[in-house]
Amino acid sequence: MSPKTRAYLEKLYQLLEKMPEDERLDAIREIESHIAEGMAGGQSEEAILTRLGDPRVLAKAYRSEYIMEKGPARSFKDVMIMVGFYCSTGLLSIMVIPVLATIAYGFGFSAVLIFIAGIIRTFGVTWIQMNLGPGIEVPTEWSMLYSTIVGGIVGGIAYVSWRGLRNYMNFLSASYKKVLPGSRTA
Repeated sequence: MSPKTRAYLEKLYQLLEKMPEDERLDAIREIESHIAEGMAGGQSEEAILTRLGDPRVLAKAYRSEYIMEKGPARSFKDVMIMVGFYCSTGLLSIMVIPVLATIAYGFGFSAVLIFIAGIIRTFGVTWIQMNLGPGIEVPTEWSMLYSTIVGGIVGGIAYVSWRGLRNYMNFLSASYKKVLPGSRTA
């Protein structure tokens, strides 16, 4: 076995550290067997390793398979973590992500348009209307200040929504990592 294959198998073994020792060794033996069979069939070692892909992805697949095979042997903690994850990401994500994304990008685009409208109106374009209320029009010379204030408020709403979207997506990522068997401490 070449040093490259040995390094690949050692990396895979390290990534499977949260699994029981016998399960780790079974996974390594299975991959070793796969490589040996491929080489006996005339494939190059490089091609086999390329087809196997990144050892991190392969390790995740083995860990996922292991936790799914645990079935009734899952601990109460494992089950509660999975329930919490699915409850927090299901229906809530269908509502939260599109709403926050629409507000963030829609209001962000609107803030830019408001600022541009203020600049254009300041230079005498009369078809752009800016009103403080019914019958109270903003004077042309105050257009830039007005559009900066209103655009800042709308832009602030866009920024807060964007930050909320990022925080929610980070929460989902962290929850997903907790569900993976090799990503948390026992």
